[in-house]
Order: sequence, then structure tokens, then C-alpha cells
Amino acid sequence: MGKIRAVSFVKQMAYVVVITAFATGVSILIGKLGINKENALMVFLVGVLAVTVLTNGYIYSMTAAFFSVLLFNFFFTPPLKTLRMNNSGDVILLFFFFSVALIAGSLTSRFQKQAEAARKSERMTKLLFEVNEGFLNVTGEKNAIELALSYAHKYTGCRCSVIIKGKEQIFSSLQPNEQEQSAPLADFQELPIISSGKNLGVMRIYGDGSQLTTDGRHIAKSITSQLALILDREFIYRERENIKVAMEREHIKSNLLRAISHDLRTPLTAIVGASGLLSEDSADLDSESVRKLAGDINEEALWLTQLVENILNMTRIDEGKLAINKSMEVVDDVINEALSHIPGPAFRDRLTVYLPDNLISLPMDGTLIAQVLTNLLDNAVKHTGDKTNITLRVYTENDNTVFEVQDNGPGIDYSIKDSLFDGFVKASSGKSADSTRGIGLGLAICKAIVDAHGGRISAETPADGGALFRFSLPMKAGDDENGK
Repeated sequence: MGKIRAVSFVKQMAYVVVITAFATGVSILIGKLGINKENALMVFLVGVLAVTVLTNGYIYSMTAAFFSVLLFNFFFTPPLKTLRMNNSGDVILLFFFFSVALIAGSLTSRFQKQAEAARKSERMTKLLFEVNEGFLNVTGEKNAIELALSYAHKYTGCRCSVIIKGKEQIFSSLQPNEQEQSAPLADFQELPIISSGKNLGVMRIYGDGSQLTTDGRHIAKSITSQLALILDREFIYRERENIKVAMEREHIKSNLLRAISHDLRTPLTAIVGASGLLSEDSADLDSESVRKLAGDINEEALWLTQLVENILNMTRIDEGKLAINKSMEVVDDVINEALSHIPGPAFRDRLTVYLPDNLISLPMDGTLIAQVLTNLLDNAVKHTGDKTNITLRVYTENDNTVFEVQDNGPGIDYSIKDSLFDGFVKASSGKSADSTRGIGLGLAICKAIVDAHGGRISAETPADGGALFRFSLPMKAGDDENGK
């Protein structure tokens, strides 16, 4: 830094010497042409002003004025070529010349400083605008920190790092290989990252202090302020999302408990009532009544078993622990297993099954696919009238086996059509899928199982009314062979 100042001093003194010498030469030439010495003095004054414009600080213009007075006295005031002055008028003339040079140099120097301050202010304003504009569209804590380090390194020329409070990771403007090769940096300055009265961390600017200019410090403070705002915004966003997730979790939990309490109480009441009649009044009941009560108990117990199985499977799905054990299964056997879980002769009278003439086998978890069919058929039974017909159709299409469950009932409730396969979705009218009895998990479980098999499931309302649920399974093993 001292070397740079010395070079600048020599350069500006050279301006003083050259311009003063030039003004002296021009003045001597004017004197030889017979022009009075007052005009020659004006040439010296112009030289002093030129020095003021070309140099920084009025000390150089005062030096030029001093030498101009001496040279004017030496060449133009009698006795010539001496530094003595016999004429009092010349003394007054030189006094006014020196005063004018002093005032002009001071004013010019002040104007230069103001112009330089304006240029610095304009440059600083542009830099701050660029920094603020760069932070406008940045999102994410990591992206904001990387942008802040980039700007800090660019505008300060120093190595920088950011340490976020409560985190072990240190973000640095250095690349990993540079960090390994560079020596430990003991000297640094810390700028706190503060927003809403909270200390979020610090930005470290490494160096001995002389490297960081005043402008660089202002820019670094602006960068930390912008970074603090973004970090605070990200913190508020995360807190809001956490609250939203917690509220949603509580809502789901409340729905689950309320639905389970309601749906377990109904079949349990029927089972308790029927079993009580059998145990207390069995001697007074005929065989047909006993058979009917036992059938009711069996039907309610099967429904409870299916409900508990749905809850357990949904828990496994949420935890990512639903195991898919694939093997080659015959479609006819899977359908028979599903039909065995839906009791009641009235159901069998309403059901029509269409199977291909050829035997179909494909890789699947037979127990889970049977549960999918059971849920779809159970929905069709519960949400259609006693006189409606239910159709189960199986066919092949390209490399897939397609299963369709269709009824000619009231169809799918429009209010839940777009969220039909979400958990805890039940039709408000009680006339659509997965409503009436049940906690709204059947179709969500169906989708999860079909997706785990690499298939697709959908629901639609045919042109002639009713509801149609269709799912397809690949006939060849794919990447999900192991139950992915």
C-alpha cells in the first residue's frame, strides 16, 4: 500500500513540475512579445488550475502556486532574475495571485471530492441494487447461502464463510480442493446474521482487516441483511409447513379413531345381540332361527376381519412396510378366494362373472389382489340397491390382465370423484364408493396394492350409469419383482 502511495505522489508532483515549467515558458514568450506582465501572471494562474484538475488534493495546487510566484518574481519583477521585489505593487499583485490560486484550488479540490463521492455513491447504489435483485427470486436455505457467499467473495475480494446457528455444517466460498490446500485462516471478521431480533448465524470474512474496504464492508453488511431475511422467511415457511402437517396428522388421527369407533360398534352390537340370544334362549329357538343368527354373527365377524385387515395394511403402507410376495397365481383361484370373503346368497344372485376361456396366470401376491377384489366387490354390494346387478369381468389386453367391477347403481358421487383413491374419503350421500360402512380406506389400499404390483387402477361412470372400477396387472415380471 505504501509503494502505491509513493508512486502516486511522484506522478502528481511530475504534473506540478511539468505544468509550472510550461507556464513559465509561455509567460517568457509573452514577455518577449511585449505583452505586460499581468497577462503573463494569468498564464501562471491557468497552470495552477490545470494542476488542480489533474491532481488529487489542493496541496499540489498550492505547491504549483508557490513555485509560480517564485518564477514570476524571478523573471518578471525588477530587479530581474532575483528573488527581491522593489515595487510594492508587484507584492500586492503576487499576493492576490496567490490568494486566487488558493481559493480556486480549494474549490476545485472540493468539487473533485464531491464528484468522486457521487461516483462512489452511484457505484455503491448499483452494487446494492444488483445484490438485492439477485436475492429476490432465490429460494431455499442452501441456495441463499451460496448466493451470499458468491456476492461477498466477488465484491470484497476476500474468502468468506457462513456458519448457521444450530448447524455443524460451515458453508464456504472456497472449493473443497482449495480448502485442503490453503493454510488455516486465523484472521477474520465476523458479521452477525440477524433478523427479527434473532441471531441466525455469522458471516466470516477472512483477512487482516486492511483487505476489506469501507465499501466492501457496506456491501457485506447488505448481503448479510438480505441473507437474514431469506433465512427468516425459510424458517417461517418450514414452521408453517410443520404446523400444517401436524394439523393434518391430527385430523387424520381423529377421523381414524372416530371412524373405527363407529364402525366397530355396529357389527359388535349385532354380534353381541345374536350371540346373547343363542346363549340365553337357544332352547326356545328353532333350527332355522339358530342358523340365521349364526350366519349373521359370521357375516359381521367377516366384515370386522376385513376392516382390521384394511387398517393393518394401511398402517404398513404409511410406514413403507407393505410386503409384496409375488408368485405365479391363477386368476380363477384368486377370484374364488375374493368371493369367499363376501357372504350372503343375495350377493351371489346379483353377481355375474366373466372369465376368459383360457387359464390365466400371472406374477402377483394372490392374497393382496384378492383383498383388492374383495374391497371393490364389497363397495359394489354396500352402495347399490338390492335389485342392482354387479359384474366382475377379467380379460387380457396387450401384456396386461384387466379386472373390472361394474354395477348399475347410482354411480360415483361427484364431490369425491377427484379424490376417490385418497384415504378417509367417503361419499356425503352414502351412495358411492367406500361409504356407508367403512372408514374410507378400501380404495386407498386398493390403489397402493395395485401400484406396488406395477399396475394401474381407475374409476369412471359409464354412459348407461352405475360405476366401473378397473385395474390392470402386468403379465410379465418387471423391476418390481421383489416387491418394490
